[in-house]
Amino acid sequence: MQILDTDTEDKINYINVNTKKIIVRNHKTDESQKDRIIDIEDKKLLGILKKGLGKYFITDKNGELFKTSSKYGEYFKGLFNYAPYDLRKAHTSKIIKECIEDRNTEKLERLAYIQGHSLNTMLNHYNKYNQENYKLDTCLIEDD
Repeated sequence: MQILDTDTEDKINYINVNTKKIIVRNHKTDESQKDRIIDIEDKKLLGILKKGLGKYFITDKNGELFKTSSKYGEYFKGLFNYAPYDLRKAHTSKIIKECIEDRNTEKLERLAYIQGHSLNTMLNHYNKYNQENYKLDTCLIEDD
């Protein structure tokens, strides 16, 4: 994912630091779904990204793009002792628990959108660290 200061029509994933958006064009469902556009709300992150203008967001030790996602996963696990997928499940479980407790379905829907799948998929496949196995109908109960 390249860090840019303008939009591009190229079929690439990129971060536009001026519009404060992440544009995801290449993803597993890109043939059936349109581009995913994610707002960058964290000012500190935006400041860091601006310093890398023209570079790629994630590279190997030599500044090169990883050839495959499994190569990236190996590198990441070597640094942090966890695979990216494990951290994704842990983060998702944490957000699900908070959202259920706060009855914040908007935040759940946003996370599902960012991750590129349905609420049901998120609750059934990425919610691994909560004692309760939250299901979709649990999340959408209206306050009396």
